[in-house]
Amino acid sequence: MNRRTTNIGHLERSIEDDRLRRALAARLDRAFKRAGISSARAARWLGVSEYEVQYWRRGITVPPLNACMRLAAVLNLDVHWLCTGHAQVA
Repeated sequence: MNRRTTNIGHLERSIEDDRLRRALAARLDRAFKRAGISSARAARWLGVSEYEVQYWRRGITVPPLNACMRLAAVLNLDVHWLCTGHAQVA
């Protein structure tokens, strides 16, 4: 594999990662707004900084799976939907 192909592959993955991160952020932000929960309150529940939660809501970073699981439970959401945007098929 030549260097140019490697670089293009990396850029494609980066674009896809950015799209997925922004989609997760939108679902998370929408769930917080519907529940009337602030980033500060969620941060206290999870034992993280308010800035971390704000970064998740903006799509700058992604919450770890354990945080997603806890948030889904507190917000009464399907964790699979929160993480992927798809309803889990039984």
